Amino acid sequence: MSGREPLYDKIFFARQPILKADQSLWGYELLFRNSHEATSADISDSYKATLMVAADLCAAPGENIPDNVKIVVNFSHKAIMDKVPYSLPARKTVVQIPETTPPTPNLIKALKELSKDGFCIAIDDFEARPQGEFLIAYADAIIVDFLSSSEAKLEKICQMCGQYETELIAKRVETTEQYQLARKLGFSLFQGFYFKRPENVNGRKLRSGEIVKLKLLKLIEDPSPDFQVMAEALQNDVSISFRLLTLLNSPTFGFSQKITSIKQALVLAGWKMLKNWLRVILLTDLNPEGKSRELPQLATQRAKFLQLVAERSDKDIAPDSMFLLGLFSLLEAMFDLPMKELTGYLPLEAEVKAALCDEENVYSRYLELTTFFESGEWDNLEILLGELQLDPIQVSKSYYEATRWANSFFQIPGTA
Repeated sequence: MSGREPLYDKIFFARQPILKADQSLWGYELLFRNSHEATSADISDSYKATLMVAADLCAAPGENIPDNVKIVVNFSHKAIMDKVPYSLPARKTVVQIPETTPPTPNLIKALKELSKDGFCIAIDDFEARPQGEFLIAYADAIIVDFLSSSEAKLEKICQMCGQYETELIAKRVETTEQYQLARKLGFSLFQGFYFKRPENVNGRKLRSGEIVKLKLLKLIEDPSPDFQVMAEALQNDVSISFRLLTLLNSPTFGFSQKITSIKQALVLAGWKMLKNWLRVILLTDLNPEGKSRELPQLATQRAKFLQLVAERSDKDIAPDSMFLLGLFSLLEAMFDLPMKELTGYLPLEAEVKAALCDEENVYSRYLELTTFFESGEWDNLEILLGELQLDPIQVSKSYYEATRWANSFFQIPGTA
């Protein structure tokens, strides 16, 4: 690949988390598509290389994919026959095939070989069709679309799957009610937007510690910060001080001398760079106990993505505002409180607040951009890129770099 553009410049790809019942991360489904010319990814050497690039999104720079994170990739009949899954690490890869895939003798033989070689097999969009009943005997997991299934159909599917030792994955789980039904029926893994949607909690109020951290955010956003006052305020919060110093003394920064105080950090690291890290630390510190770490990590990824998009376009939109737009976009789900109440504590301009509260404006369009990426809605994404007059290659590159940036933060010990 030397002398050529990176493959990630030529494709759209995203990842959707799959969570366990305790909302810890089980794996990511990788979604990808060549932009512009193709409506689906071609099976070729470049496609295999693209898979490897996309899989790298699940790891910190320079590291292998963590053992506790699976990657789930959809393969066609032809892709399996061409042994494309072998482009990815066997122990960490779930080979996903649609239930409508014809169960030919050659496919069954290939699935058996994949299983023998350490791959997991998952049947996607399972509805208990005749071929699905045949394929289930060779599967490690069954993926069921909750949004398009009635409760009666779900019960029938679960009854059938109970005869086999397969894991049940509920996808497109978009409400708390659907999540609770999935758990009741015996599903152990979950994918969808349920964890982004708040469940109303009567009488929920921000705790004093949460309010203090939101006030610290306001202090950070002061256009003319008093670094002495800021250092004192940050040092008074033991958790933040520890997380920040752990981060700055990690190999990611590579400072030649050990940083032992917040004041020293402000001087050596530089305010512009340090401000973004402080924002993320405060956000992750605010994440309530019991909530998935995926929420602040996704918010951090969104923040960097939108900042890079703004920096690489000729639009009159401040990258700093875009960073905050992404960073705070999931606060409602984190706190189980209305966004309108939360934005009252935040140091944001009126248009950014309006977008966070679901009002339509230019910022809300950029929030749509993030959700289209995350859900793999490629057609809608390309339409919106055209409307916003954004370069698809630069946007795709920004998504890749933002994901690696977020990974580099959340995989440093002591920062998450």
